[in-house]
Amino acid sequence: HFVVLKIIKYCFKEAECVRIVVKSLKGQVPKLAVHAVGARVVELLFSTFPPKSTALLKLELYGPQFALFASGDLSNVTSNHPTLVKIIEQQPEKRDVALEHVTNILNKGMEKSLFGFAYFQQLFAEYVTVAPPNDVHAIAPSVVDHSIHMLSTRPGTRVIAECATYGTPKDRKRIMKSLKGYTRSSLTHKDAYLALLRLIDVTDDTVAVNKSVLAELQVNPDTKDEEGISPILDLATSDTGSKMFLLLLSRSDEIRRRYFDPSELEVLRSGATIKEGGEDVPTSKKNPETRRMELLQYIKSLLIELCKNHADELLRSTPGSRVLREVYASFPSQALADAIVGACQQSVGSEGDELSIFEDRTGQLAMKHLLLDEAEQNTDVDNAESISFASCLLSRFSGKLSMIAASNRGCFVLVSMLKVDGVKKDVIKEVKKSEAEIKKRAGNGKMKAGCEALLKALNES
Repeated sequence: HFVVLKIIKYCFKEAECVRIVVKSLKGQVPKLAVHAVGARVVELLFSTFPPKSTALLKLELYGPQFALFASGDLSNVTSNHPTLVKIIEQQPEKRDVALEHVTNILNKGMEKSLFGFAYFQQLFAEYVTVAPPNDVHAIAPSVVDHSIHMLSTRPGTRVIAECATYGTPKDRKRIMKSLKGYTRSSLTHKDAYLALLRLIDVTDDTVAVNKSVLAELQVNPDTKDEEGISPILDLATSDTGSKMFLLLLSRSDEIRRRYFDPSELEVLRSGATIKEGGEDVPTSKKNPETRRMELLQYIKSLLIELCKNHADELLRSTPGSRVLREVYASFPSQALADAIVGACQQSVGSEGDELSIFEDRTGQLAMKHLLLDEAEQNTDVDNAESISFASCLLSRFSGKLSMIAASNRGCFVLVSMLKVDGVKKDVIKEVKKSEAEIKKRAGNGKMKAGCEALLKALNES
């Protein structure tokens, strides 16, 4: 097989060589795909050769009849990237035959422990997205102990996510056991994070989730010797790591849709059921909101301390600013508001090349969102029990709002402040004093958009 591997490796650019190799392997792919040694050939073949040239070979994984009669109804499928979904869409009457053939290959592959091969993970992912929930429920126990090997690719991650969705509570605990010690690295992996999110999202035993998953976040091995650095700062400022916090901080489906793309939402869907005794039975018994709140309590103090101690870093990071926004929305406090405004205050007029928060592209958007959130809630700042971020910002920058208006982006922050009823009058009163200067700046190309928006907001107020 070493000779064949070298042929594939060095001849893939030659069209004639590709044709000869594909022709010689025709009809043998299902056997090779579940052979301990042959699997390496299949892996290199699908990852090296052009997809169009291997389309017919891939069809053999769904059943011999699909490869034999590919020139007919399946011509469109074979010309591109054949998948189990496309096959069944074009020939729905052969759904059961295709699923049975794929199931046999998967079972043989699992016996040979082929979980680490990309083609095997791809085939498995196609199966779990098409197969009935009960079939995924039945196959899950054979997969979950190998979760860590499956998370190297997006398809493998989808497999573990679906096994977590339709598996039993015992299956979910076995996934957690397989991932023990890998929580932090999984959350920062471009694909693996999604399986961990789904596991957290459907597991009713929140105590077990805390012990196996969340407890690992309490200490960061890379910064444990450095005082004052939150152990979750690296996760909060990571595109993928921050999504675990955003998942737990999302108080509604609308907020969840704000931070997760359609492909992620498809995996994180709610209401998964399996058939038992002819009835649909949910795979998770606990109320989703109850589960979310229980998990959030375990990391509440960690999140609040993160935002208090690292407000500046979070405001300047897109993922970090999202976490900061939702932490403040979930756990508003005067101390947290002071920390955020304090970071803004320190950034204004600071030495060096770093822009102030109000001029920073990400920072000013974060400030706008915090202010607009308050405007939507119509917070009554006269109420002693309420916390107003806008009034805190105004009190610190009273008499200095012209400094915020000195930049184009800063003007947009002031426009957002004007939408908060509790501080609107005071902001108008102070900004009016600098109206002539703002009009003058509006003639500057770089400042035009912000100054015009601020002047328009003043006139409408």
